Amino acid sequence: MTLATRAIAPEGFTPQDPQAYYEEQGYVVFPGLIPEAVIHRMMSLYQRDILPTKAKFYRQNTNVYDANRLTEHGHVIQSFLDVHHYKRFPEFRQAALDLYFSPELLQALTQVTGHASHNLMQSMLFDANAATPPHQDWWYLDTVPNGHLLGAWIALEDIHEDAGRFYVMPGTQHVRLDEANLPHSEWLARMREFLERNPHRVKAPALRKGDVLFWNSRTIHGALGTRDRSHSRKSLTAHFMPSTMTFGNLFTSKPWVQYEEHGPHRYFANQPEHSFKAEMVSRLKVAVYDSPRLMKLVRKVQRRSVADT
Repeated sequence: MTLATRAIAPEGFTPQDPQAYYEEQGYVVFPGLIPEAVIHRMMSLYQRDILPTKAKFYRQNTNVYDANRLTEHGHVIQSFLDVHHYKRFPEFRQAALDLYFSPELLQALTQVTGHASHNLMQSMLFDANAATPPHQDWWYLDTVPNGHLLGAWIALEDIHEDAGRFYVMPGTQHVRLDEANLPHSEWLARMREFLERNPHRVKAPALRKGDVLFWNSRTIHGALGTRDRSHSRKSLTAHFMPSTMTFGNLFTSKPWVQYEEHGPHRYFANQPEHSFKAEMVSRLKVAVYDSPRLMKLVRKVQRRSVADT
């Protein structure tokens, strides 16, 4: 039985001690956490402003700036990165920030981590399933020291089994497949091999509208294959970290990041909105990303440039 057609795990739930469950399993689910009115406002603005526009957005699944490309059923196939930073679409951006910093979500974050406040470090929106491969977030973004950033997967509709559900591999926050000077492509290959050897560890809860699944930055996760393209898979992700910690990833610390504010809350966006300069910079980053030697040089130059400002 292939991964895309194997049985789906039981429904998610909130245990009596979410923090203990999260620390043991590497994930935890809060059913019905986000109010329907908050979701409805954001999705109405998505349908009005984002879906029909010809503007280019940075795509997390392809690492390029691109205009919307629709499936034969009218769903955007590419993912959207840092939707909380879409200043050219102010109403949509405001609705995204209101959702990410909703009292319900912030309270759940505190229950999971034990920290009083959290910074939003990245966000994504999915209309259709972008088939995210298995990975651990800390390669890309994390706290320093590592392991305290967490992701949140937010269902914006009832996610159909055939749409390609989000999955986690419980307990894999203790699995390390990286090593010094390992190219990114080889690391991803190790992730795929680990998944192929351990399909029984995949948990893909049947999330319904408003449910939120939190996972640790070290937990292996991804998306099951789509079996019926007529189904959308409208969902958000976000990455939060305790506000007292330093941002970075598995390889470096980034204490220089500049935050913006949403009321009393802080957020960061790594990828700017589209411009010629932003597109050229992103192409350069993609070109060097699979070379550990070049990436070390880029990080060194970045640290120096920040120190000189």
